[in-house]
Amino acid sequence: MLNKITLLSLLVFFIFGANVLAHSHLEDSTPKNGEIVTEALKTITLSFETDLEFTSSFTLLDEKNTAIPLSTVSINGNQLVANVENELLNGSYMIHWKIIGEDGHPLEGDVPFSVQLPENTIAPDQVEPTVSDKTVTTVTESATDTETVLKEQATETKAAVSNEPSMMNYLLPAIIGLLIILGFGSYWLIYKRKQV
Repeated sequence: MLNKITLLSLLVFFIFGANVLAHSHLEDSTPKNGEIVTEALKTITLSFETDLEFTSSFTLLDEKNTAIPLSTVSINGNQLVANVENELLNGSYMIHWKIIGEDGHPLEGDVPFSVQLPENTIAPDQVEPTVSDKTVTTVTESATDTETVLKEQATETKAAVSNEPSMMNYLLPAIIGLLIILGFGSYWLIYKRKQV
């Protein structure tokens, strides 16, 4: 009788545990999280742990949270793929993805990266200022650089947290399994006492 209870408890635990742990997380990306891209970026690819539903997608945002035009995002099994329509200028970017995995759970996250192309591809507004402009803009640039670094650090922290499974994904099935085992154990003890 005890063997049956243990076997049933383990079966229920693994069913609940597999359901919670089945969430599809970001496995790989091009560009990678935090990567500094030094060549023209033509295609963005996000790979996940399981196949994706057709409503999954992503957007590319610049430093000002403005959406950058992409070709239609296509789904190839466990991958989201889109072509970048225009060459990206130097600066920081964010890929914000929203997916629904095979388990039906919606998930979302961010992949921050930056572009640093050679000097001849820098945008006109990033051209070196004249000597008289340098004095005026030095303080502003310093404040902007500090703000950009802080935003990037916050973004990287958020992306790392959103891409990794949380402790609750593992703790919840363990608690459910323990409660089931305790319930069956209590029932078994009461049943044995009634027989005696």
